[in-house]
Amino acid sequence: MRALIILLFALGPALASAQSWDFSLAAIYQDSLSVGGEGGPQTPTPDTSSLNVKSELGWGGNVTYNFNSHLALGLDIDYLSPDYEAVIVSENPADPDVFIDHKFTQWNYRLKGTWNFTEGPLVPFVDLGYAWTNIDSNVADGPPVTGCWWHPWWGYICSNYYDTFSSTEEGWGGGVGLRYNLRNQAFLKLSYNRWELRSGGNTDDLTLEAARLEYGWSF
Repeated sequence: MRALIILLFALGPALASAQSWDFSLAAIYQDSLSVGGEGGPQTPTPDTSSLNVKSELGWGGNVTYNFNSHLALGLDIDYLSPDYEAVIVSENPADPDVFIDHKFTQWNYRLKGTWNFTEGPLVPFVDLGYAWTNIDSNVADGPPVTGCWWHPWWGYICSNYYDTFSSTEEGWGGGVGLRYNLRNQAFLKLSYNRWELRSGGNTDDLTLEAARLEYGWSF
């Protein structure tokens, strides 16, 4: 994530002067999903850990460099905060299972190539790329850390801070859609996207499916 932010700052001067760039803002509808734990099926059973994520609306942005009218390279950055329910089955039958009903924070970073099939006002296109998705459970993964500081009016103030369980998963995927070029170099894009995230073997791989509506400008 830090590397992507540094890259965007490094590209700042080029973004300002380039004539073949697109910038867009996106509304996102991500579909619900359900996965099982290690060795578990896609439809979890009572004796496996499971994760159920509800559908959610989110937002995002995209910056794309157009090599020509057909080929482009872009970067999506998306934010969502879906509700989820998780069941963590204890390895020891004597210990109770853990049930979680909460919201997690999801950031998507997707580097993708785009192929536009035509040059007219209505342009069908296909995307293919590589992704990094950061998910923060917003659930503490350990005891709190207490920090204190001196306030000139109130004296010493102490607060508890919690580290939360989070993970960044890599994956690949893409989408298909239509672009409609408007006047004054504006455009609309509607696409269906599917991304497969590798979980590292602890759980089933995550499949994220979403519809994406974008409004943007060409420079």
